[in-house]
Amino acid sequence: MFFGRNPRKKTVRKINPQLYYFAEYSMLDCNIYVLTDNSSGKFWIIDTGNGQSFPGFKAALNDLDLNLSDLAGIMITHEHLDHILGLYAFFEDVNLPSLKLYVSPFTKQILEKGDEEQICPSSLGISAVHFGLKIAPLSQFQENNKIQEIQEVHEGDIISLGKTTLQVLETPGHSIGSISFFDSDRKILFPGDVVFPQGSFGRYDFPGGNLATLISSVKRLADLPVDILCAGHMPPVLTQASSQIQLSYQNISSLMRY
Repeated sequence: MFFGRNPRKKTVRKINPQLYYFAEYSMLDCNIYVLTDNSSGKFWIIDTGNGQSFPGFKAALNDLDLNLSDLAGIMITHEHLDHILGLYAFFEDVNLPSLKLYVSPFTKQILEKGDEEQICPSSLGISAVHFGLKIAPLSQFQENNKIQEIQEVHEGDIISLGKTTLQVLETPGHSIGSISFFDSDRKILFPGDVVFPQGSFGRYDFPGGNLATLISSVKRLADLPVDILCAGHMPPVLTQASSQIQLSYQNISSLMRY
C-alpha cells in the first residue's frame, strides 16, 4: 500500500492578518497553521501534516504570495506521524539553511535519532514508506544545509515570530512530547491534539498516552483566556473558545468515574 502525494490544493482560511489555517486532508493528516510577519516577509509554520499533502500545501502558499524560501521556522506540537512526517517532505523539496525547528525535548530526541517506531508505531500497521518518505536522523539534513538549528523548547519559553510572541506550554497526555503554543496578546491557542472543538479531546491510547496526565493538561488549557482555538484537527473556533475547552475538561474528567 502506498498513499502517494496528493496534488489537490489545500483549503486555506484567513483567521487574522497574520494567521492562516490550512485544512487537513484526512485523519492521517493534520491542520497546518501559518503565521506571517509583513515587515520582514518571513513566515512560520505550526505542524507539517503527513507529507502526503505537501504539494497541495505548497500550491496554496503560492496563492498567498508566500514562498518556502521565506520560511523562518517550524513548530511541532508533538511527535505523531500526522503532525511530524511532513518535515521529511519539506527537507526533500527545499534547502532552508536558516530554518529553525522548535520542538519539545522528547520530540527532539526522536528526530535526532530518526526513531521511526516513535513516529510511526508498528502497532498502527503503517510506516513512512507508505507516504513515500524516509525517516533519517536530523543530522543528515543539517549536514546538507536543509535546516540550521533544532531548538529544544521548554515550559514558559517565549518564541518571537516578528510581532507575534508564543508561549510554550508543556501539555503531555496525548503523547509524551506534546506541547501547546499560546498567543496571550491575541488569546489564540495552538494545542495540537490535546483538545479539539465542541468539547472533544485527544486520544490517550496511543503509545506514550496517559489519561490522568491528559486530564491535567486539558484542565490547564481550560483555565486560559482563549478566544481562538486552532487545534490539530477540525476547523478553528473563532470566538469564545474557552467555553469549548472547558467543556472538553468536563467531558474528559467524567471518564475517571468509570
